[in-house]
Amino acid sequence: MRLQNFTRRQFMGASLLAASLPSLPAAHKIIDAWGHVSLPRFLSAEEYLAIMDANGVEGAIVGTAATCPDLRELSRAAVQYGDRLRSIGMPMGRTPQERIDCVTAQMECGFAGIRLQAELIAKEPRLLDIVGQAGGTPYLEGSEGYRVAAARLVEFLERYPASVIAATHFAGPTDPAIFSKEEAVARLFQHPRFLVIFSRQGYMDQDMLRTWTRALVERTGWDRILYGSEFPVALWRDETYRSTQGWINAAGLTPTASERDKFFYGNAHRHFFTERRTARLIDAKWNRTDWKTDAPVWLFQKKGIDLPEEAHRKILRAYLAKGGGSYREFVTRLVIETAEKL
Repeated sequence: MRLQNFTRRQFMGASLLAASLPSLPAAHKIIDAWGHVSLPRFLSAEEYLAIMDANGVEGAIVGTAATCPDLRELSRAAVQYGDRLRSIGMPMGRTPQERIDCVTAQMECGFAGIRLQAELIAKEPRLLDIVGQAGGTPYLEGSEGYRVAAARLVEFLERYPASVIAATHFAGPTDPAIFSKEEAVARLFQHPRFLVIFSRQGYMDQDMLRTWTRALVERTGWDRILYGSEFPVALWRDETYRSTQGWINAAGLTPTASERDKFFYGNAHRHFFTERRTARLIDAKWNRTDWKTDAPVWLFQKKGIDLPEEAHRKILRAYLAKGGGSYREFVTRLVIETAEKL
């Protein structure tokens, strides 16, 4: 089992980051319902844990993306740190059978669920059954309230009464009128085991998102919505871990203290952290970098720069070792210092 090169200096950097931020109230417990653990694009398990410790986060649910299909690091996270981390896999493969085999292997190795695109579910619904039969959670991503797969998702919840569905990134923000136009979407969002994660808010159109969010809260209450940082991707938008938590206030939402606790902690704890899944390290044959989608790291997307992944990783590790602050300012200083040496 491999270990990442995570130094004492980086742990100290994470501690400095905690000291540089305003402290949270003692009762404000947090579980992060969506972050990224995989290399080299994102973070190692140890690096994510250090960020959690620096920000008073008890547990996290972590996954990856097609741009970094590092199932071995996610599997290692589940094996070594399963008390605090839950790993969400992904359907890698070039063919439907390859994706079936890959998802099956992940669930057999103790992954908590699989990240699935709504469009893929519509085409390959068998993937949902593999997750459901293993007692796992489909972690959904898509647009338009998952309209293309809504009926299948409702059927999944009916077939697997012990399962939940978790919808990342506000469950595909769109015009709330969809709830009156699409019966399957309305049924899905009304289902008591359909959860919505508030994540990636810094990337979206804020006016549209506020309208959609108000409609969501009306349908779900505060019992089925969860907080997700999408770290370290939030850094690429020049957000901090703490600023991702403040969005509900900036958006004008006014939860009570009890509702706030459900959002930041209680809902995620109830559905994902009451029992630890038995995990073992996934076979090395699933380390398929040939299935990777090549893409630069999109730093500061709206007014940004593109970097090779390995170059960005060196910058990220230096930033963590320095103790945090504004990522944009840190990168800008590096660029200036480099230019001065030319």
